[in-house]
Amino acid sequence: MKKLAKTTTLLIIFTTLTILSIATVYVTHQPPTEETTTNTLCTYTSIANYNYTATLNPNTIYNNKTTLKQNEGTLYTEITNKINLTLTYTFAASITTETPTITYTTSQTLKTNAVQYEINRTTLTTTNQTTIRIDLPSIVVTELETTKRTLETETGTSSSTYALEISPAFTIDANTNVGQIHQTFAPTLTIDFERTDQGDIITIAELHQTKPGAITENQTITRYDILNQRGVSYILIVLSIAGLGFSTYFYMKTKPKQTTIPLEKLTAPYKDLIIEAQTPPQTPPGTTIIAVTTIKELAKTAEILAKPMILTKEPKPTLTIIDQNTIYQHTL
Repeated sequence: MKKLAKTTTLLIIFTTLTILSIATVYVTHQPPTEETTTNTLCTYTSIANYNYTATLNPNTIYNNKTTLKQNEGTLYTEITNKINLTLTYTFAASITTETPTITYTTSQTLKTNAVQYEINRTTLTTTNQTTIRIDLPSIVVTELETTKRTLETETGTSSSTYALEISPAFTIDANTNVGQIHQTFAPTLTIDFERTDQGDIITIAELHQTKPGAITENQTITRYDILNQRGVSYILIVLSIAGLGFSTYFYMKTKPKQTTIPLEKLTAPYKDLIIEAQTPPQTPPGTTIIAVTTIKELAKTAEILAKPMILTKEPKPTLTIIDQNTIYQHTL
């Protein structure tokens, strides 16, 4: 019995270890064995700064002031004669580059509710300068109004609001010791002519625009700590399964074997008291059934009552004594 208790304890221990080692294998296989990180080797930026000066017609609201610059006041369409625009473009990189090549062009497009009309477009210009100052074509308000009315006459439309879109387009190419820079930049400026509750005004939006970029590389790192954890989990599961196999083997060897005694051998000492029946005897209502623990006790009862023991083999081998409303039974 002591040996059985030891093998039972070992079986429980190795069963628990096997479950834990399976869980360990599962957990260690959740994180990836490789990680990819992105390293920034170089950053660069294209910057566009617009500036304007409006020349004014004789006026009362600004005390006959002849010019109005950015942030100096509202541009009213009726007193604005002309708007002079400049664009300063700057390219900057975080590391030294070879002389960059910058190609650019600009265009002006008049937009109404019905049509878009390109007023002008400059030819492509190429330069190696990282700071470029561009004097954009002046916007003469009366000429723009005339073009707008012409378009409306031709299209049969009418609108109190319209816009002039300034559209530069820069292409930047530069070489560095970590790779090549190629960027396109289109810092569009919109000038709106609109009728509001403040009057007919001109608004100029997006005077400062930037576009960042970067040269990056991806680096893949092998997680050796995860690989080591997986290796340990494999060793644990092999050892625990081996221990489970051996402990199961020894448990089966030390476990007492339950021997089944043949029915004929069990009933042989009492064959003179036994009669065999095909089906179990009927149990009328109100009958008391007494379960007898041993065949020997049932045999004594049969001798006392002078009653036979009825043997039925189905569904289970059973010996029964019927004494009026009392039945004595023992299941073999």
